[in-house]
Amino acid sequence: MIYTLTLNPAIDHIVLANKKIELGVTNYYNDEYKVVGGKGINAGIILKNLTADVQAIGIMGEENKEIFLNKFKEINLNNNFFLNSGSTRVNYKIKHLESKQETELNGMGFNTKKEVLNQLIQYLENSLKENDIVMLTGSVAMSIEKDIYEQIGKLVNKKKAILICDAANELLKNVLKEKPFLIKPNLEEICSTLGLKFDENISFEETKELIKKLKNLGAQNVLLSMGSKGSLYFDSNNDIYKVGIAKGKLVNSVGAGDSMLAGFVYGKYKNLTIENTLQYAAASGAATAFNEWLASKQEIENLVSQIKVEKL
Repeated sequence: MIYTLTLNPAIDHIVLANKKIELGVTNYYNDEYKVVGGKGINAGIILKNLTADVQAIGIMGEENKEIFLNKFKEINLNNNFFLNSGSTRVNYKIKHLESKQETELNGMGFNTKKEVLNQLIQYLENSLKENDIVMLTGSVAMSIEKDIYEQIGKLVNKKKAILICDAANELLKNVLKEKPFLIKPNLEEICSTLGLKFDENISFEETKELIKKLKNLGAQNVLLSMGSKGSLYFDSNNDIYKVGIAKGKLVNSVGAGDSMLAGFVYGKYKNLTIENTLQYAAASGAATAFNEWLASKQEIENLVSQIKVEKL
């Protein structure tokens, strides 16, 4: 079983406006829609689409739970979320259609009750089996300590399951103590986590030094996402793989990184070769980027053969 954990889900309320939004006056918009979000939820949907045995778990607000539960039922996503009083955060994304600019107002969400968090941890304690995969993804809601991924990592390791993390800053730094099998940062997140200044013109040799520091802190394998430049995979044997990109038109980048991680986990789950696993990772990220929402299995598999993987 693969468990995708989301401790800070969100409802993205997208507002489409032809005219530029101005402060202090009445504004009008053309259209709107809502989508459920959260890195673990996105990854869970991709893994479900790829027909993996997956369960999305986490904590959500009691007051606006229906939009999540209805969507999970609609797409037949196996899930087990624990309910906290209050509302799951709502992020307003105002898109100005003419200029293609986007303004975001992100919500803070509920204060997480300790007893609800303990229920979730106890559920994992009772459910985890050897070689299960646990994906710890994204930020955490208010009142949750920054060592929560480390705590869960200890449990995962005790159960001899596989720990995977996609986070940054203190969340990532703390979980590295539990030696996760895989982390998936980008260069800016690495620099932020290590307390270093980010330089977008960083060289390959400098990048390797950053990865070495992450490994010294506990990371076993690192999948470095570089957007339109593809990705690099640094494995536990100190081998490096360069992963190419698929061709297509960018439609929506939201969820692409989560899809990439899900594609990698799918390869691990299916015991594919590392080359084929990296192909699925890149194809999953691209297929979502080329869609309005998260990619289907067919859309992902149509791109797999386009991805070139080179051992450096």
